[in-house]
Amino acid sequence: MRLFAKFFLCTSFVISVALLLSGYLLITLSHESAITRETERALNQFQYDRFTVQASIISNTEGMPHSAFSRLSSELSGLTAFFSEDKQLIYTALPLQVDFSLIENVYENTHVLEFQTIGDATYIIVCGRITQRNIIVYLLIANDISTVISQREQMMQSFVQIYFLTLLFSMFMILILSAFITRPIKKINKAAAEISQGRYNERLKYLSTDELGELSNSFNLMAEAIEEKIYELSENARKKEDFVANFAHELKTPLTSVIGYADMLYQKELSKSQIKDASWYILNEGLRLEALSLKLMDLIVLSKQDFVLEEMSVEELFKDILGSLKPMLDDKNILVYLSTEPAYINVEYDLFKTLVFNLIDNAVKAECKRVDIVGKKNEQYYNISIIDNGRGMKVDELERITEAFYTIDKSRSRRQHGAGIGLALVAKIAEIHGTKLTFESIESVGTTVKIDLSYKGSDSGE
Repeated sequence: MRLFAKFFLCTSFVISVALLLSGYLLITLSHESAITRETERALNQFQYDRFTVQASIISNTEGMPHSAFSRLSSELSGLTAFFSEDKQLIYTALPLQVDFSLIENVYENTHVLEFQTIGDATYIIVCGRITQRNIIVYLLIANDISTVISQREQMMQSFVQIYFLTLLFSMFMILILSAFITRPIKKINKAAAEISQGRYNERLKYLSTDELGELSNSFNLMAEAIEEKIYELSENARKKEDFVANFAHELKTPLTSVIGYADMLYQKELSKSQIKDASWYILNEGLRLEALSLKLMDLIVLSKQDFVLEEMSVEELFKDILGSLKPMLDDKNILVYLSTEPAYINVEYDLFKTLVFNLIDNAVKAECKRVDIVGKKNEQYYNISIIDNGRGMKVDELERITEAFYTIDKSRSRRQHGAGIGLALVAKIAEIHGTKLTFESIESVGTTVKIDLSYKGSDSGE
C-alpha cells in the first residue's frame, strides 16, 4: 500500500473514532446532567408537596377522609398517590401499570426514588412517609421526564447527521492534505529514479524547514556525493585508458629503435664496434621502456607531478636521443641537424626523451625531409627549437593540437597509427619541467616547436 493511501486511511480512521467517542461522551454527559437536574427538581418539589400535605392534615382537625386526598392531589405537582399506614392504596392519579412495590422500602424520615417507563412515557417517582397528628400516610409523586429522554434521542439523530457530514468533509480535506504532504516524497522518488538512470546532476528544490526539507537537503548532499564519486570513478577509468593509449603510443619509438638495430645485427655484417653500439642501443631502449612504463603510470594514472629533475649535458642528451631514433630516421631518409650551445639543463631523462621523440615523430608524420634541433642560451632560459620542413598547420589548428585525441587529418593519422595523444602527453611533460610548448607553423612550409628550460653553465662546467 502506498504512503498516500496509508496516511489517508489512518487519518480518516483516527478522526472517525475521535468524532464517535467525543459525540458519545458529549451526549451521555449532557443526558446525565439533565437527569440529575430533573432528579434534584423532583426531590425539591417532593419536599414542598410534603409540607403541603402536612399543613392539610393539621388544618383538618376532624381527620382526613379519603375524599380529602383526592382534593389534595390537585394542589400537588405531578401525578400523586396516597397510601394508608398499612400501605393500602387510598388514592392514585397514576396509571395502573405503575409498580408501587417501592413503597416497601420507605421508612421513617426516608424517601425512595425510582425511574419507571410506562408505555411511551418515563417517570421519576419519589415516595416518602408523612407522620402528622398520629396520622401516617405514604405520599408518592411521579414526574414525567419523557421530554428529557426524547431530547437524548433527538441529539443522537442530529449527531449521526453531523458525524457523517463532518467525516465526509474531513476525508476530503485529508485527501488534499495527503496529496500535499506526500508530494515532496514523490519528487524525491522521481529524483532517485533519475539518478538511477545515470542523470547524476538531478537535484531537489526545498523551501520548507521541516523534516521533509531536511530530507530533501540530505538527498541533495547524497546526490552530490554520488556525482562526485561517479566523476572520480570516470576520471580513474579515463586515466587508465589514457595510460594504456599513451603507453601503446610510446612503445612505438623505442620498439622501432630495437627492431631497427636488431634487423641491422641480423642482416648486415658489422664490425665488433658496430655490434657493440647496436647492442647498447637495444639494451638502452629496453631499459628506457621499462622505466618509461612506470613513469607514464605516475604521470597519467596518478597525475604525479613531483618528478626529480637532473642536470644533463644538452649535447650528450640529444646525441643519445638521435642515436635511438637513427633506424627510424634512416628508414624515412630524414636528415637531422643538431646545433646546440653547451649547457646543462634540468630534465627528467626518460620523460624528456619521450617529449623529443614525440615532437620528431610528429615531424616525420608531417612528411618532412629535414629536422633542425637548435639550442641557444639567453639570460634566463635555455631555448630548444625543433624545426621541420613538413606540411605545416593552419593558425586555428595550433590552438588545439595539444588536446587529447585531436588530429588534424584523421584519415592520415589512422594510416600512420596515430591516436592524437602524443602532443597531449608532451604538454604534460612540459608542465613537469616548469614550462610549456610554443608552436609556430606556416602551411606548406613547416613547423617550429620551442621549449624553454632552466640551465646551468656549459658542458665544460661554466
